[in-house]
Amino acid sequence: MDFDKLAKDVAKLEQAKLDTPDGMKAFVTTARDILTAFLKDRKEQIRPGKIFTNAAEKQIIPTDIAARADALLVRWGGSVTPTDPKAVADDAAKLMDVAAKLIPVLKAYKKEESP
Repeated sequence: MDFDKLAKDVAKLEQAKLDTPDGMKAFVTTARDILTAFLKDRKEQIRPGKIFTNAAEKQIIPTDIAARADALLVRWGGSVTPTDPKAVADDAAKLMDVAAKLIPVLKAYKKEESP
């Protein structure tokens, strides 16, 4: 696992503007890429549309955000994003909740020091 890249990607997550559609899309795709790298590094199965669930099953992230994050990934990770202002506002609130729990967990991962 490249922990320098992880730190840069987590910084991108922190800077994402979760009240705009572009920021929301950037957040979910960056989070997807981080978790995919974790799962590949551990040689774990990656099920499309269930990346957060897979990561939660392997205790990489909290389990209480996995299903909600997968739903947001499906909605915002594709090439077509929602444009309805009410849906965008609702998803922004959900994504802020996910971000509040996900970012501290990802920031906690550090390279282990060899004795």
